[in-house]
Amino acid sequence: MSSEERVLDLVDRWVQAELNGDADAFGDLLGDDFAGIGPVGFKLDKQQWAGRHRGDLKNHHFAILDPQVRFHGDTAIVSGVQEQRTSVRGHEVNDSFRVTLVAVGQGDRWLIANIQLSGPLQDPSAPPPFARERG
Repeated sequence: MSSEERVLDLVDRWVQAELNGDADAFGDLLGDDFAGIGPVGFKLDKQQWAGRHRGDLKNHHFAILDPQVRFHGDTAIVSGVQEQRTSVRGHEVNDSFRVTLVAVGQGDRWLIANIQLSGPLQDPSAPPPFARERG
């Protein structure tokens, strides 16, 4: 299996852990100093990221679309679009976000060191929020 295939396999296993709400699976997927940055700026460590699935978060659909992998030594940067239908704390979060995932190679194993979400995505033809008229 090539390095790119191993990194994409890591992404697939992360997607399955998110979709299945498998909090325990994150122990083998995330590095000890993992940082997860959410779309509105919150930051979670490894235990907090896994702990989301020990509460009332439920992913009904979770996918990474068009993942692109770039390598810098033993570091892989994966960019794509995270598409989700999620319920948490009585709210629906059904949106798409730009996602950047940083994975680090440790021997034959890859671990996720960082996930950064931004969005939700908007129509590319729409003006950015700062350029919209206020009424």
